[in-house]
Amino acid sequence: MIIDLHVHCFPGELAPRALSILAQRAGTAPYFDGTVNQLRTVMDRAGIDLAVLQPIATKPEQTVGVNRWAVSAQEERVISFGTLHPDYPQWRDELKWLVEAGIKGVKFHPNYQDFYIEDPKMFPLYEAIFTAGLMALFHTGVDLWYPDSSLGHPRQLKRLLTMFPGATIIAAHMGGFRCWEAVEEDLVGTELYFDTAYSFGELGVERMGKMIRDHGVEKILFGSDAPWSDPQAEIAKLKSLRLMEEEKQLILGGNAQRLLRL
Repeated sequence: MIIDLHVHCFPGELAPRALSILAQRAGTAPYFDGTVNQLRTVMDRAGIDLAVLQPIATKPEQTVGVNRWAVSAQEERVISFGTLHPDYPQWRDELKWLVEAGIKGVKFHPNYQDFYIEDPKMFPLYEAIFTAGLMALFHTGVDLWYPDSSLGHPRQLKRLLTMFPGATIIAAHMGGFRCWEAVEEDLVGTELYFDTAYSFGELGVERMGKMIRDHGVEKILFGSDAPWSDPQAEIAKLKSLRLMEEEKQLILGGNAQRLLRL
């Protein structure tokens, strides 16, 4: 089973404008049109069994609307995490709704949502998420829109591990996009999970393989960051790593299957 834990889609009527703005700001072109319909085609081509949407409310008032769409977009082969903007005043009610809707995790993006990962104001929110049995996925490191990585610098995740032992925390982009030295010094070997989204092109196969080995294959989750990459090509890169076949299968789907309790 292949599970892509990190994909992005938008409502059909919003997808063209959203992708156009994001592509222009980031200086990169999307691989497909950003709709769930086209995502299914991409999944078929790549042999992906299940994809997990990672929505982001970039403004507090977007929280409810984004979550309602994310839940409505789910189907047999596409599920979604939820989003909670740190400044949304009714986040406790929204978290309760997410739990009742069967959502299994919450995506955070420090740059888009304007917060520091280790800011104590976030701790009640994290505590409620983990107490509810949900996991948290953080964008970490540089974002192509926001070259300053300070808001989501990987070193900030170390404090979360101390504050919330036993919590399931996923650091996207192999722990910190373009902050690789900090990842290798401070996060590799910890109890965090890393996803592989948009990282092969930066790390290269050799360094990627070493980081995976050093961190532990049981804590690596395949993610493509589609539509910003071709999932089929990302899978081929992962399969080219010098790992045992069983280890590749854990990364491609086994680890995510366990976390998602499928």
